[in-house]
Amino acid sequence: MVGLFHYYDRDEAIVIQNLVNDVLQKLHLRYPTELKGLVRIKNTCGKVDLLLQKSRVIGIWGMGGIGKSTIAKALFAKYFPYFDHVCFVANAKEFSLDKLFSELFREEVSASNVVGSTFDMRRLRRKKIFIVLDDMDCLDLLEYLCREYEDLDPHSKLIITIRDKQLLEGRVDQIYEVKKWETRASLKLFCLEAFKRRHPKKGYEILSESAVEYAGGVPLALKVLGSYLRSKSIIFGESTIRKLSVYPNERIQKVLEVSYTGLHDLEKNIFLDIVFFFKEKQKDHVIRILDACGFEATSGIEVLADKALLTISYRKIIHMHDLLQQMGLEIVRQESSGDPGRRSRLKDNEAREVIEENKVKKRNTDLDIFL
Repeated sequence: MVGLFHYYDRDEAIVIQNLVNDVLQKLHLRYPTELKGLVRIKNTCGKVDLLLQKSRVIGIWGMGGIGKSTIAKALFAKYFPYFDHVCFVANAKEFSLDKLFSELFREEVSASNVVGSTFDMRRLRRKKIFIVLDDMDCLDLLEYLCREYEDLDPHSKLIITIRDKQLLEGRVDQIYEVKKWETRASLKLFCLEAFKRRHPKKGYEILSESAVEYAGGVPLALKVLGSYLRSKSIIFGESTIRKLSVYPNERIQKVLEVSYTGLHDLEKNIFLDIVFFFKEKQKDHVIRILDACGFEATSGIEVLADKALLTISYRKIIHMHDLLQQMGLEIVRQESSGDPGRRSRLKDNEAREVIEENKVKKRNTDLDIFL
């Protein structure tokens, strides 16, 4: 209550309203329920905590579905009460600067006739600010905020989750790469979703291992698959895993495909060629082949790596997550789901089938002509 005496010369109603709004905001932003019981978050957030202690602006980077948003939510839930103004922006690619300021300063903006970034930035420089931009891809807004944070209170923080590492380079203080989960943590997460406990239900051990292997350490895939198999029989689960090896889950596919959709046409072609022909191949060898096709693969492969669509080992071998490869296979399959011969690329078994079918068609055509 002592702090209230600093406002004796202001309208009492405004002071009380601001206090009420502050309390309501903190109650509304209580610890997200989806974080309760989630494995591995404390360990990961501890690592990001260390970066936050040393830096004002950090980026959380990784492939789609790897858990960037969950980490950001956990950090926001932990720290928001300690700041004057906070804002968690989900799907930040669709967020404007004006909307951001409105979220940060709802009371001031609604009570004032003054509008524009100059007014808002003056408020920013006086306060401790905590902003989380989730799934960011707007370079202009990113550059603006990173630049302005240099003039804010030293304790202000900005967290950005992103799929494109290049947008973070030279603009943030630290970059944290979210890696795929190890097998033990993956099994726990799957079992929490499928069985509501941290270990497999009796008789479901092999099915659980198969599901974890399919997900490849991607939390989104583990949660989707676990939820889908909840209360299902072992036979149903085994059938589902076999089906997913050919036809990917639509929800997982949609999340992963966002990174592909944003590529240039040349980069899309490079990605799909790697999916079909060059996974686990030597980078320089792949570049020579693709450059001969006019794809400018040196820059293209680096772009794909920045967008977490592939990785390059220290031996310069191109690696790609199995789910990303399956996503690429499905993109090409959808070019002509009923007729493989009309697709832009074919795997070995498909190519053989198409060649054999064409041979049969040619023999029949030749016979018709002969007769």
